[in-house]
Amino acid sequence: MIPVHIPDTVRAAERPLLEKLGGGLMRRAAHSLAVDCDRILRGRRSPGAAGAKVLVLAGSGGNGGDALFAAAELARRGAGVTVWPVGSTLHGEASAFLGTCARWRAPGEQPAGDVRGADLIIDGIVGLGASGGLRGHGAAAARIIRGCDTGPTVVAVDIPSGVDPMTGHAHDDHLPATHTVTFGALKPVHVFGAEHCGTVTCHGLGIDRELENHTPHARLVERGDLAAWPRPGRTSDKYTGGVVGVHAGSGRYPGAAVLATTGALRATSPMVRFAGSCHDAVITAHPEIIGTPTIAEAGRVQAWAVGPGTGTGEDEATILADLLATDLPVLLDADALTLVSSRAELADMITTRGHRGVFTVLTPHDREFERLTGTAPGSDRIAAARALAEKLNCCVLLKGRVTVVATAEKCFLVDAGCSWAATPGSGDVLSGIIGAAIAHRADPEMVALAAKVHGEAARACGGPVPSSGIAAAVRGVVRMAVNPIR
Repeated sequence: MIPVHIPDTVRAAERPLLEKLGGGLMRRAAHSLAVDCDRILRGRRSPGAAGAKVLVLAGSGGNGGDALFAAAELARRGAGVTVWPVGSTLHGEASAFLGTCARWRAPGEQPAGDVRGADLIIDGIVGLGASGGLRGHGAAAARIIRGCDTGPTVVAVDIPSGVDPMTGHAHDDHLPATHTVTFGALKPVHVFGAEHCGTVTCHGLGIDRELENHTPHARLVERGDLAAWPRPGRTSDKYTGGVVGVHAGSGRYPGAAVLATTGALRATSPMVRFAGSCHDAVITAHPEIIGTPTIAEAGRVQAWAVGPGTGTGEDEATILADLLATDLPVLLDADALTLVSSRAELADMITTRGHRGVFTVLTPHDREFERLTGTAPGSDRIAAARALAEKLNCCVLLKGRVTVVATAEKCFLVDAGCSWAATPGSGDVLSGIIGAAIAHRADPEMVALAAKVHGEAARACGGPVPSSGIAAAVRGVVRMAVNPIR
């Protein structure tokens, strides 16, 4: 899993290198930036930098210095470089180094002609310390570039200017990038603001080794991480990998029961048990599932997934309280979350379970999160999920294009890569997958891997797909993960 660090941590890791290398660290970053720019140009025009027209938007800080040093290297490779200063000052050493190798525009000039003629634009306006939208000449440049009929190739240094480094929120005046070249580690913007960053390349520069001594803000789950998904061993039987019990569905929503059990059934090999009023519909769809009308009759399980389509009446509140009183891992979704948000005694039971070391997962979407907490998640989704996890002493999966899985100590990010999973019943499938996962091993990493399986299943469908199609694709995702082509 790829570590994601906040800007303050990256700056702290840079300090020992700055003391040792001084300006040499900026030169390293600029060289990596120049090499990437040349590679991008070669992808668009065969000679690469030679003969290319490069426009540099240089701000006052270190990112402006990176851009100017990189421009000097591109000029030596034969590029025609134009610099448009957009800050109050420029990096003195980098400006002197570039010198007459570039055409220098006055800050007040409008670069419209340079923008239209540029093969590549380097965005060195602001860096990780910026907040809010662009102002002054930087905002003017961004508006001109965004207004182009054909979007120019924009390479951002570290982050796209005007996009919040912590949340990925794009302010009104921002400059979206085609490519982003960053250093040391990924930052939250590269995950939450991926649509503004384009293709992201990260160069360690030695900062990455320093960051090994710092705890990541979060970890980004990759497709390759699914190699850790549960698989049966030589002596496994239908019980040993973790039996999950599913309580879902009702007379009004029988499909929720079928979808949740399908997700669980296709995610792992061990037994799936179902308890609820829809047991006939579930057994008709999947005769291999052990179905009973009540939880008391369900038999032995290692975890429960509860809530999709069950309703929120007194009987369901009692069932939920009984399950929370056990020492089994429990996942709460949909109607179970509604019950928790309206009954303080259930929330207290979740907190108490955490004190006993019993694992509980809550899987809200934004509106459910607001019912649970009284406020919307806001732009900092990691902070929001972590705050709820700390309050209730549990694991919180905050659904979204980038799903956040958080406890008080750990955080994982799962970028689905698409939004096809935003469809009715998709969350029911996810509940079943997570239930099967925590029956195998109850920890936040398994929850994150389950979310990745779900996201990959949606993406594998390749277009508009009902939730039953996502459930059908789960088995193929798991098969490829545990039996990769060699």
